[in-house]
Amino acid sequence: MHPIQTQYQSTIQEEATLTQRITLCKVSIDILLEYISHHADSIHILTAEDIVTTIHTMAQDLDTELLHVRFEKRILENKLRGLQLQAVLPTAIQSS
Repeated sequence: MHPIQTQYQSTIQEEATLTQRITLCKVSIDILLEYISHHADSIHILTAEDIVTTIHTMAQDLDTELLHVRFEKRILENKLRGLQLQAVLPTAIQSS
């Protein structure tokens, strides 16, 4: 396998992992907000807000990382198309 293909496969896996982590953060926030709505009178609200904000910040950081991975993935897709063209051109030239 060409190193670019290996890098591309790696970015696909990294993209999936980041997406899964972001989803977990969002689900966790939803669960915490639901908990807060039922227990707001018996919990320390500022601490709850800090926890939700921290998870939200983590999700934003992961989303930024995901953006960079997707950017890299698109560059690699371009390089892969170039490799495919290089592989096809010699065959097309010989056929002429």
